[in-house]
Amino acid sequence: MKQPSRPNATTGRWRARPVFFWLVVVLLLLLDWRNSTPHDRFAEPPPLALGSGPSASAGHCSLAPQ
Repeated sequence: MKQPSRPNATTGRWRARPVFFWLVVVLLLLLDWRNSTPHDRFAEPPPLALGSGPSASAGHCSLAPQ
């Protein structure tokens, strides 16, 4: 009866590379999530703020020659 072949040293290394890659990706995501400040979604201006206050006084159009 034929015995199953044993994997050589290079086969084991190639199988470990995707596992190592995903461990590093998950580790970096966890470090980023742990060390980042929480996002305050209410601190942003509305996307369209038409007529909601005075106009800008220092836009690129205000530098036009008169």
